Amino acid sequence: MDEVVQQRVARLPWRLAVTAATVTAVTTVWSATVSAGGVSARGLLLLLFVAGLPLLARDAPAAFTRTCLVIAVFLLWVPMFGAAGLRPVVAAVLLLLAASVADPDHHPSCLTVALAGALLVFLPLAFCLYS
Repeated sequence: MDEVVQQRVARLPWRLAVTAATVTAVTTVWSATVSAGGVSARGLLLLLFVAGLPLLARDAPAAFTRTCLVIAVFLLWVPMFGAAGLRPVVAAVLLLLAASVADPDHHPSCLTVALAGALLVFLPLAFCLYS
């Protein structure tokens, strides 16, 4: 009978993702307190939720890598589209990108990189079309 092998995310990528979530949380709380971002409370809660998504994949290293990459691409556009008070989120983006490639055993696949690239192109296009 086949056994299920439990794998966990390596220590360095996990710590980078936790740091990215912390940076995003501190930035969001600061923006909500000072009202510097011009973002609604729903938007700030969504940002907190999205930044914490990679932390849910602790026991799935491949999913963790993909999630970090896709969330980093999403968070890259947050300060560019009217949320000027959330510019420190770019530091979280860099941390998540580093976390997605920090584990040599679970690097992102070509499909994941292509998906991230498509999001990178699609988000500004959607913004231009609907604004």
